[in-house]
Parts: sequence; structure tokens; C-alpha cells
Amino acid sequence: MRLVFAGTQSVGKTTLVHDLAAAWPNARIEEEPIRAVARMTGEPPPAVPTRAAERRLIDYGLGRLRDAAASSRAGEVVLFDRSPLDAYAHAILSMETGGEVDPPFLAEMRPRVVEALSLAHLVVLVPLESGVGNEADGFRYLDESNRRRVDAILADLLHPAGGLCPRPVLVVRGARADRVAQIDRVIAGLS
Repeated sequence: MRLVFAGTQSVGKTTLVHDLAAAWPNARIEEEPIRAVARMTGEPPPAVPTRAAERRLIDYGLGRLRDAAASSRAGEVVLFDRSPLDAYAHAILSMETGGEVDPPFLAEMRPRVVEALSLAHLVVLVPLESGVGNEADGFRYLDESNRRRVDAILADLLHPAGGLCPRPVLVVRGARADRVAQIDRVIAGLS
């Protein structure tokens, strides 16, 4: 089973992924694409998302989902800390704020994002909740208003009317244990 986690920065996605991995002995974690690509290329992510940077993230994430789908073993759970969906949302923000991303680029990337999400069994959206601060770690670059905008973009992209996500979407809220329990209930229903 493949679970994809989405959300703006500093909302608890990685914490949730690690909580689930601790609770599920048959789970493995796929690292955030932005960290994996930075490590592979030796380049930090750009301050403003570029077409080249977002294409790398989308292609990397899609490749990891394809690999996981092709090599899945019975009972294995793969937890994807972000996916091409997140890079696509950041590309939209870049376009809205005057970056080099444009509508033709988004149109080119959209089928890749749809394919990536179709390879997941469940998409988990971790929304921005009040009182959750922005943690500085060298990869986070959004100010508070842009964090809120990415959160809204992700919610719009995952809305059924958008046609982007062919899989079930679960929005998790609350304390860490509550989020794990919400996912446990949905996974039990999918099995």
C-alpha cells in the first residue's frame, strides 16, 4: 500500500510519517523529494521555484512512486513524505508571485502529477492549523502568507471537482495520536 502525504511546510507531515512508521512494522519511508534531489545534485533548492527545479522534483517523485508500484510486496506500506503534488502546488505559487513558471509548464506537468497520485492508494492532506509555527531548517522558504496560499492551493487541487486526484483523500487534523488513528481507520476500510 502506498500513502502520499501532502501539505505546506511545517505542518507535521514528516512527524506523522515517522509516527506511522513506528506504529506499522511493515512500513518504509520515502524521503521528501526536495531533500533527496538536493542531496543527489549537491544543490540547495532555489529560493523561488523554477521550472527546472519543479520538473526535477515532479520527475523524481513520480519515479519513486513508479518504482514502489512495480516492486510492491504483499503487506508492505510505503509512506511518501510529499509527492509531485507538492511541487506542483509550489509551481503554482511561483507563477502567482512572478516566478518563471507559466500556464504551459503547469499544463505539461499536470499529467505527471495525475499519474503519480494514481499510483497511491491514499492521499493524506495535512492542513495548516492555527498555532503551528514555521520551522527553519534550510529547506523551508515560505513566509506565513505563502504558507497559507500553498495550503489553499493543495486543498483546491485535491478537491474532487479539480479532477487531479483519482484516489481517496483524507484530511487529518488534531494531535499526533489522533492523526495516526484517523489514518488507521481509513486504511482498515481500504483493505
